[in-house]
Amino acid sequence: MGFFDTLSETLASTSKVVGSKTKEVASTTKLSIQISQEEARLKKAYEALGEAYFKNHEEDMPEQYAVYGADIREAAARLDSLMKEKQILKNQKRCVSCGAWIPNEDRFCGKCGAENEILEKEAEAEKTDSEEVENVDAEQVVHVADGQTENSEETE
Repeated sequence: MGFFDTLSETLASTSKVVGSKTKEVASTTKLSIQISQEEARLKKAYEALGEAYFKNHEEDMPEQYAVYGADIREAAARLDSLMKEKQILKNQKRCVSCGAWIPNEDRFCGKCGAENEILEKEAEAEKTDSEEVENVDAEQVVHVADGQTENSEETE
């Protein structure tokens, strides 16, 4: 019977070790999740603070932060331009009152109810042509990082 007693003791001690390791892993995982949540919360708070500061001090920003202000204005302008381009492709216009995107054929804004001019698709196409939008050949590759366009055959 000594063999079975030894086996029983070994199994009992092994199960205690496994149980404690399982608790340790569970506790570590729980803490890791809590840490990630707090890091995300902190990042969000920093972003909100930065946005509030920028809005309140855009005109009188100290010199050491001016580079950030310039980057924000440039990125916002590029974003606005890209959004306009996308909405033109989607046959949409901005509401004259609230700025929401609405279909060109809608007379009233679905967000604020303001009356808007109905735009014809051809009129919008003429507007795009008059802005001299460049057509990029399908064989060209756009290098976004440096803003240059290069023929893909030359890069191969």
